[in-house]
Amino acid sequence: MKNLSKLLGILLLSLTASAATAGPVIIAGTDADDHGFATGTTNMTGWLFMQKAFENIAGQVSNGRNSIVCLGCNGSQAGAAFDSSTQNSALTGSWTFANLTSLSDISGFFDGTGAVNIGNAGIIYMPTVESNIIGGISDAQLALVNAQGAALNSYLAAGGGLFTQEQANSAIGYGWLTSLLPGLIVQGDNGGPSTDTSQLTLTAAGNAAFPGLTNADASNATPWHAWFSGNFGGLQTLITGPIFNDAGGTFPGAVVLGGGAGTVISCGSPGQPACDVPEPDSLPLMGFGLLGMVYTMRRRFGK
Repeated sequence: MKNLSKLLGILLLSLTASAATAGPVIIAGTDADDHGFATGTTNMTGWLFMQKAFENIAGQVSNGRNSIVCLGCNGSQAGAAFDSSTQNSALTGSWTFANLTSLSDISGFFDGTGAVNIGNAGIIYMPTVESNIIGGISDAQLALVNAQGAALNSYLAAGGGLFTQEQANSAIGYGWLTSLLPGLIVQGDNGGPSTDTSQLTLTAAGNAAFPGLTNADASNATPWHAWFSGNFGGLQTLITGPIFNDAGGTFPGAVVLGGGAGTVISCGSPGQPACDVPEPDSLPLMGFGLLGMVYTMRRRFGK
């Protein structure tokens, strides 16, 4: 019975340290916002990919919020892509859409002082960097975001959604992303001598994430400017592209990564924010239940 008591004690400890599930995530190395358009209210190619990404994430957000917030859709192409992919989606009427462009508004978003802030966002979206699209997220804006790795991690752990596009071609870079996934390696611009980026391929996970999107739709969202290697954490490869090696061959590189609700990003990893634990008022109930089991078993079996 001593072993039983010890086992139940370990079980109680493990319950108090259990990790919360993360919210849905899509990390794209594409600049789909720069390679799409709309015909009337119908999104095409890159903007259709964005629409389906938003719809996929929205169905899995579990933090109770229903707003999509763009950080740095500064105008023209990036702003039009965000507006069309959200407003011409199935989310219109049930979700709200906001675009923060000033540095003060983005700072207020993260520190909670803004009317639109990380505490009331359901999905955070970041467009392609300004070096690759007119009106994309600027280096100054990206620098603010890069300092918020811990805040983004906590937001995801609470069930919020995240969708971002290519940020590798920036002097500032993907600092926020590598702080969430320290083992992730961001590769740039197709990784080889060829400039042929015409063919993207949906994986089985990608077909499930983006129903109705074709390889041709995805390929028309090219060229892409980043692909990923290393440790993806709990993320899956949703779209691949041919990465050219020095010998002239190709291999399928991960151009779009994603994970649904329940994906563990990096909470609890060395140097990362701690994972959430069960609500405090639920812990006594679990504890009393386990102690009751111990008491019953000890009476039944003698000790």
